[in-house]
Amino acid sequence: MRELAEVRIHRKTNAGDLPYKSFFALQAFVQSLLPRGPRVIDLRLRVNFASDKGPAYDEFQPRTWAVAIVGESVDHIVPVSRGGYFLLPELPDAAEEHATIMFNTPTREGRIALEWKLRVADGQTLSYARFAQAFDEVGKVQRKIPWDRPGMREARMVEYDGLKACFRAGGGRIDVGGQAAAARTEGNCQVLKFDPETAKAGAADISFTGPLDIVTLHARGI
Repeated sequence: MRELAEVRIHRKTNAGDLPYKSFFALQAFVQSLLPRGPRVIDLRLRVNFASDKGPAYDEFQPRTWAVAIVGESVDHIVPVSRGGYFLLPELPDAAEEHATIMFNTPTREGRIALEWKLRVADGQTLSYARFAQAFDEVGKVQRKIPWDRPGMREARMVEYDGLKACFRAGGGRIDVGGQAAAARTEGNCQVLKFDPETAKAGAADISFTGPLDIVTLHARGI
């Protein structure tokens, strides 16, 4: 990700802006539920655009700042990767000052999207066994989220049915076991549904042809 020139953020709060303290606490809580030791998944927050999701959502590339934390003395730009993915940094002064998370694009009121990034070995390969393991890890995290935890109901309830591989340019491809996979194309991304029978066979690898941006779990119904 390229370095951004220093930008001072000065504008009024809008409906899509969020309180830093509570959303950092939410992020820290979810991260505390992740499996200890080696794992397949990593948490990512995502800009929750006001418009419907689609290829333009995946190809979002900040030209200046996209997310910033702003308080009385804090003016911190958060690095955001293509597609709108980020993590909130720990800023004690921002929490103390009840700082605001500001977005430089229209977002849905009171919400940040939560996504699961998959760790891809050597940047281009994922075993089918680790693909299956990702569902198990997310399921364990979801079962640990209390039903009455504010703002966490959707994260607990969402179901996943595959992975989504987003490439830096068109023409990216997914192969399974050396054969072209029956993946659905969405812009520069490919969606691969999980196949329990392939997982049972155990030996297949998923390979990604083309420079990858990110691989995430795909939510059912999207």
